[in-house]
Amino acid sequence: MPNLYRLIFYIFCLFIVSGQLHMDLDLLQKFEQKTGIHVKIVFFETDETRDELLAQTQGSGFDVVDVLANRVEGYVNHGWLAPVDSQLVPNLKHIDPRWVQAYPELIKHGVPLFWGTEGIAYRPDLLGGKITKWLELLKPEEKLRKHIIMEKDSRNLLGVALKALGYSWNTVESGQIEKARQLLVAQKSFVRDYGYVGIDQTSGLVNGDVWATMLYNGDAVAVQSVEPRIAYVIPEEGGLLWMDYLAVLEKSLHKAEAYAFINFLHEPENAAQLAQTLHYATTNKSATAMLPADFLNDPVIYPSQAIVDRSEFPQKLPPRVESKQKNILRGLLN
Repeated sequence: MPNLYRLIFYIFCLFIVSGQLHMDLDLLQKFEQKTGIHVKIVFFETDETRDELLAQTQGSGFDVVDVLANRVEGYVNHGWLAPVDSQLVPNLKHIDPRWVQAYPELIKHGVPLFWGTEGIAYRPDLLGGKITKWLELLKPEEKLRKHIIMEKDSRNLLGVALKALGYSWNTVESGQIEKARQLLVAQKSFVRDYGYVGIDQTSGLVNGDVWATMLYNGDAVAVQSVEPRIAYVIPEEGGLLWMDYLAVLEKSLHKAEAYAFINFLHEPENAAQLAQTLHYATTNKSATAMLPADFLNDPVIYPSQAIVDRSEFPQKLPPRVESKQKNILRGLLN
């Protein structure tokens, strides 16, 4: 779930959700009334921006972080995350074992929150047809020139290029990564910007400046509520599966309050409310039982097993591969 929230006075809480306000304000007010902790929200554009900030501070100055699963191990290796205190998070009992088992070692340092997909959001009415493959975004028709936004995240950007070429999102083979780089370089002249499209009425997808973009599924639902002509697809080659974790930073001065916040978000009724506000599938099995049928049956929020089977969770890559991917992104931005 890629935006950053900070709880001031007691907790500084990071949430990456791509530059939009991704939180239920009624829930924050409820938490403040219950605990006296005031919440201030701060945003970062990408996971890498957040990681750079934490690297500069060595994980200090913040208390709770929302981090994608493939980055948790790196955070642990840096010594940034405190072990989960299960006594302070009794609502761990509500987490579906399926999501604990997806990354069994990570439950020691984080609590799963949401899961979902990343695919393509586009305007078929402007394009004059459907998009069904990543290659249609990466080797676009001339009419798409300067109507594409690609995510400014090296891992996801390389990931879609690798999937388009039939490779794994998680490949470490230099030859495959080089072919993905070449594909992205060839696409560059068609790209309007590297970033993340808005999901409100000012969005380029809404006003027609953007015809196609990489987008997380919950954000696709949000922007579709503003402009119903927007379509969302997981391409035939498969997409990204993601899961995010809430974790407490080791240098937090307010660990008890931080765990109270995590536990609050996993109260089943709160987790169900947050899922519907953000349009994401919750990892909380008790909350899932409270969700309405139309939410559970929305294929954008809950993809079919066939889509899941052809998609991939990102795995942690060796530092040399991460560095190579970051250098490729820098080259595209220059």
